[in-house]
Amino acid sequence: MAGPSIISTSRKYGHDPIRYPIKAIYYTLSHPTALSRIVFRLACIGCTLSVAILVALLAATLKPQAELISSNLEWWAWLVAVCLVLFESAICALLLITVFQSKAQTKLFLTTMRLEGHWKENEMVAQSIIKDLNLVKKAFFVRVITLPIKIIPLLGGAIYSAINATFTGWDYMDRYFDAIKLPTNLQRVEVFGEDRSDCSALCYPSTYDPDNDFARFGFMCSFLESLPIVGWAVFPLTNAIAAALFACDIEKGGGPICLRERRN
Repeated sequence: MAGPSIISTSRKYGHDPIRYPIKAIYYTLSHPTALSRIVFRLACIGCTLSVAILVALLAATLKPQAELISSNLEWWAWLVAVCLVLFESAICALLLITVFQSKAQTKLFLTTMRLEGHWKENEMVAQSIIKDLNLVKKAFFVRVITLPIKIIPLLGGAIYSAINATFTGWDYMDRYFDAIKLPTNLQRVEVFGEDRSDCSALCYPSTYDPDNDFARFGFMCSFLESLPIVGWAVFPLTNAIAAALFACDIEKGGGPICLRERRN
């Protein structure tokens, strides 16, 4: 007999969560004072760093890597070397950008929820500084293992995003779950449909079900971030706004399903 699905229902809150990361881009542009300035400033810094790192690595390591791949410098060796340089520059940029982006993401999340009128000042709390700067995300080792897939432009990003979709979605919604003080075991119930450990969920086929709301949300967030140069410079910021829009719809629906079921 097949085991119980860890996905309860899709479209729990009436909207397809895959749309929020795209909606967040338009939402940011429509709020120039509150959001666009923060995103634009940090995006400029991120893009400048990304381009500088890419140019430096191309100048210093492209030819040596191509020679290591093929001493005769065949055309395919250059192609592989370019992919490697893109991957290496993404890693370097990620490490530099993530640190100063994290606080900005929390600020954008809070600002968006306030603009939408769903931040409850006396009930919700902002994510702590320690957790805000935590670079070790959920299913961290799976992400590290699958990271080289991103060497393949676009397709690699799509595959990586599909594998890590549910945990990426959970990571972005963590700010909302922390705001409402939702315990970790209930977060798992909300994301997976029941309280399973992260390791157990990794091995469960339904974690990768494309109808999982958090997987759909996480896939689009991750795929946008996998785009060369602008991915890690711009979209982690707009994805924080996307998480806030998702959270607002959850609030409109009466809060997380796991809490509603407990109240009933």
